[in-house]
Amino acid sequence: MLDAVAAPHAADLGSHLVQFYEDDGFIVEEVAEFLDGALRSGDAAILIATPDHRAALMRRLQSFGGAGSRQPWYPGELISLDARETLALFMVGDRPEEALFQATVGSVVARAAQGGARAVRAFGEMVALLYADGKPEAALQLEELWNGLAKHHTFSLLCAYPINLFASSDHAEAFRHVCAAHTRVRPAESFGSPADSPELAEKVAALQQKAIALQTEVARRVAAEQTLRRREKELSDFFENAAEGLHRVGADGTILWANKAELDMLGYAPEEYIGHHIAEFYVDKQLIGRILQRLGAGETLSNQPATLRCKNGGRKYVQITSNAYFENDQLVYTRCFTRDVSDRWLREQAEHERNNLLMRAPVAAALLTGHDHVFRLANPLYCQMVGRADLVGRSFREAFPELAGAELPKVLDRVFETGEPFVANEHCIWLDKQGNGVLEECFFKLNLEPLRTPDGSVYGMMAVAIDISEIVHGRRVLEQSHAERSKLLDELQAASRAKDEFLAMLGHELRNPLSPIVTALQLMKMRGDLQSTKEQAIIQRQVDHLIRLVDDLLDVSRITRGKVELRTESVEIAQVLARSVEMASLLFEQRRHRLTIDVPSTGLLWIGDPTRLAQVVSNLLTNAARYTEPGGLVSLRAFRAGDEITISVADNGKGLAPDLLPRVFQLFFQGHQGVDRAEGGLGIGLALVKNLVELHGGTVEAKSDGPGHGSEFVVRLPARRTPASDNVVAAVQGAAPSGSEGRRIVIVDDNADAAEMLGMLLRANGHSVLIAHDPMEALSVAETYEPQIALLDIGLPLMDGYELASQLRVRIPACRLIAVSGYGQDADRKRSEAAGFNGHLVKPVDAGLLLDALSRLSGTSA
Repeated sequence: MLDAVAAPHAADLGSHLVQFYEDDGFIVEEVAEFLDGALRSGDAAILIATPDHRAALMRRLQSFGGAGSRQPWYPGELISLDARETLALFMVGDRPEEALFQATVGSVVARAAQGGARAVRAFGEMVALLYADGKPEAALQLEELWNGLAKHHTFSLLCAYPINLFASSDHAEAFRHVCAAHTRVRPAESFGSPADSPELAEKVAALQQKAIALQTEVARRVAAEQTLRRREKELSDFFENAAEGLHRVGADGTILWANKAELDMLGYAPEEYIGHHIAEFYVDKQLIGRILQRLGAGETLSNQPATLRCKNGGRKYVQITSNAYFENDQLVYTRCFTRDVSDRWLREQAEHERNNLLMRAPVAAALLTGHDHVFRLANPLYCQMVGRADLVGRSFREAFPELAGAELPKVLDRVFETGEPFVANEHCIWLDKQGNGVLEECFFKLNLEPLRTPDGSVYGMMAVAIDISEIVHGRRVLEQSHAERSKLLDELQAASRAKDEFLAMLGHELRNPLSPIVTALQLMKMRGDLQSTKEQAIIQRQVDHLIRLVDDLLDVSRITRGKVELRTESVEIAQVLARSVEMASLLFEQRRHRLTIDVPSTGLLWIGDPTRLAQVVSNLLTNAARYTEPGGLVSLRAFRAGDEITISVADNGKGLAPDLLPRVFQLFFQGHQGVDRAEGGLGIGLALVKNLVELHGGTVEAKSDGPGHGSEFVVRLPARRTPASDNVVAAVQGAAPSGSEGRRIVIVDDNADAAEMLGMLLRANGHSVLIAHDPMEALSVAETYEPQIALLDIGLPLMDGYELASQLRVRIPACRLIAVSGYGQDADRKRSEAAGFNGHLVKPVDAGLLLDALSRLSGTSA
C-alpha cells in the first residue's frame, strides 16, 4: 500500500500535503505528475516507495518521454529508494530515531537540494507502511520528523494513505492527527473534482473517513449479529443434544424444558414429561419436596442422589446438580443437570453384596488394592488361617514382614501390573502364625483374581485361599507307597510292551506258513483240479478264517488305543447298502417306517471295506429310524457325482436345530431325549460314522431345515481308492495298462516253500521268475538277470529287505520293488516306502492283488 500522498499538479515549496486514496492506479498517476513537475524543470525528485509502486511510477514517468525513449528525457535528477529498507535505517524498535532519520533521509534531501540551488519534491510511503503495520503512533512521529526536517531544508513533501486504513470509528482520532500534521488535506478520488478550499477538502476527507468507518461498523455489526445467532443456535443445540440430562423447572415445580438426553434416559416423549410436575417422576415424594425447598432458598445442590421413574416402569438412579435463577428476589426457575449413575449404583450395590458374601464365605477371602496391596477386606477365615487379626488398612508387606524376599509378594506385584490372574493348586508359604518368630511351613490352594475399574484398568485383586497343609503332609506320608505303585506300573507297562512284541512276532510267524498254503491253493484252482473242489473250498474258508484270527490277534493292542484297520475289496455299492438295510430292518419293522431305496444295482463300483461301510450306513439308517415318529418316511439314495460316490439317508423326523449341526458327529453327543429315552443309544454312532468315512478318504455332512423338518446325512466317498490303512498294496503308483505282458521277476524269501509257490503262481501267469533265498545270492544273480520287478521278504538273514532294496536301487535303478512281509502295520508300510519300495504286500499274499500290483507297475517307468 502507498504512504505517499498524491500531490496537486503544482506544489508550493515547503508544503506538506496528504492525499487519501482508494485505488493504487489513482495514486500512481498523481505521484507521477507531482514528480514530473520537478524533473521537467531540471530540479530534484525523491521517490521513497514499495517495489511495486516504484516499478509502476518508473513505467509511468518513462511514458511521458515517449515509448521509444531509452535515456531519461528529463533534465532533473530522480532519487529512488525502497520504503521498507529506508525505514530500517532509522527505526529503533517500534519508534523512529530522530538522529538516524536526519542522517539518512535528511542527507538525501540535502544532497538533492544542492545548497538551495535546486527545488526538491519528495514522495514517501513509509508512514503508510507503519500505519498498515499497526503502528499509528510511529507513523505520526515520522510525520513530525518530516516537519522538523522542513525547518532546515526547503522541499515539497507528498504523503498518501489508503482511506481503508481508517475504516473504523476507532481510527477517527488518528485520522484527525494525520490531517493536523499536514499543511493541506486532499480527499480520496471518489469525491470527484478538487475542493474549492483547503478547509472544504479537509472536511470532505473527514466525512469520507466517517463514511467508510460507518460502512465497516455496519458490516461488523451484521457479522456480529450473524455470529450471535449462530452461537445462540449452537448453544441451543449444545443443550438440546448434550450427553448429560438437562431440564428447567418453574417456581411451581412444573417442568418447563428438558433436553433429548433426559427424555431418552427416562423413555418419555416431550409431551409426556414437559408440562408435568417434577414430583410425578420421583420415587421419593418427600425428597423432591426438600430439593425444591432448598433450591428456593438459594442453595446449590451438587451430586444429590435421587431415584426417578421411567416410562417402562423401571427406575434410574441419578445424581442431581441444580441451582435457581431469581429476579427481584423472586424464584423464576431452577436449572438442573441429571446424571445417570445407575450402572455405578448397581456396581456399588454388587460390590457391597460381594463384600458381605466374602465376609460370610466358607473359604478364606481378602480384597487388596493399590500398588502396595493394602487390605480393604479380610474375612474371619482368612484372618484365622494366617494368624492375623488386624489386616484391614495395612499393606501386605507390612502385615507379613516374614515374607520379605519370598515369592508371594512378587506374585502380587505381577498380578497387579499385568492384570493376569494367578492360580496355584499348592503354594508353599512360611508364616509366623503364632507371632513368636517361629515360621511354619503352610500350603495353600491360592487364587488371585484382578479387580478392574469400568475402563479395564486394574485397581486391586481378590485373594481366595484354602489351607491344604494337612492334605500335603498326609500326601507325603503316602509318597512311599505311591513310589512302589509307580514301580509296579512300570513293570506292567514293560510286560504290556513285551506282550505286544510277542503278538507281532506271533502274527509274523503265523503268516509265513500261511503264505505258501494260500499260494498252493490258488495254483490248484488255476489248474482246474475238479476232484478236490469241495476240499479247496473248505481249505479256503478255514484259511480265510485263520487269516482273520491273525489279524484280530494283531489288532488287540491297536483296539485298546482306539485304532481301526480297514479290509478293502472291490465291491458294488448296491451290495453293501443291501447288507445295511438288512442290519437295520428289524428297527424299521418295529417302528412301522416306510423305506424308499434309490440305488442302481450296478455301475457304482467302489474299493473299500464293505463291512465298515455297511456299518456306516446301518448306523445312519438306525439313527433316522430312532428320530422319526412311527410310520414316518426314510429314504436311501446312492449315485455317482464326478469322482465321488454319494450316499444319502434322509427322513421326515424331528430334525436338528442349526446350532446342533456342527456337533452331531462329536463323541457321546445326543440330541434332546425324553425321560423314557425312547430313541436310546450312547451317542457314539455318528462319531463312529465320521471316523470310518474319513478312514476311507471321504466326508459326511448333516443337513436340516430345523426342528420338525427332518434331517439328511450325506456321505461322499472317492469312487475308487486304496486307503493308507489297507493291508494290501499301499503305494503302487501309475495306472494299470490295458494288457499285461510277462516281466522278469526276482523273488527273495528265506522260506523256500513260500518262494517256490509264489514263483509257480507268477510263471503260470506268463512271467519269468528267478528265486533267491538270501540277499547275497539275490545281488549276485540280479546284475546278470536284470529283473524288472523284485519281490523282497523283509525278514531276511544277514541283510534285511530294507538294506537289500537300497543296494538293488543302486545296481539296477530301473527295477521296481515290492515288499512282501508278515508285518502289516502303518509303521511297517511307512518304513518300506521310505526305503524305496513301490508297494507293500502282507502275507499270505492274495494272488489277485499281487497280479494287479504287477500290472500297475508294468505301466510305469522306473
